[in-house]
Amino acid sequence: ANAISLHSDVIKSFVETADSSFGQRALVDMYKVADKNGDGKLDNEEVQEALHSLGFSWLKEKQVAGILKRADQDENGVIDYQEFVSEAPKTLKTNLVKLAKKNGGELGFLV
Repeated sequence: ANAISLHSDVIKSFVETADSSFGQRALVDMYKVADKNGDGKLDNEEVQEALHSLGFSWLKEKQVAGILKRADQDENGVIDYQEFVSEAPKTLKTNLVKLAKKNGGELGFLV
């Protein structure tokens, strides 16, 4: 359990680099990959597909809709790049820690 706690701290520290030039570049790349149709906006389907491709399989339609609603500051039903940059670090931090715990349990580290 201590290893998972330390790993969670590393994940949180990594996500906090979102404001650095490296973090900004990572966010640009993540946004481009998630924007499957290239229209410069992420709809519900693109958000769900992106989150699931990161391994966040526990996020069901209801949770993805909540993330989209929270991120969609102008309430137009899609996430533009600025909204993504604002929301992504929070969503990543929460779900990367969950992923680490899930994987740690599956690998027997939490026994």
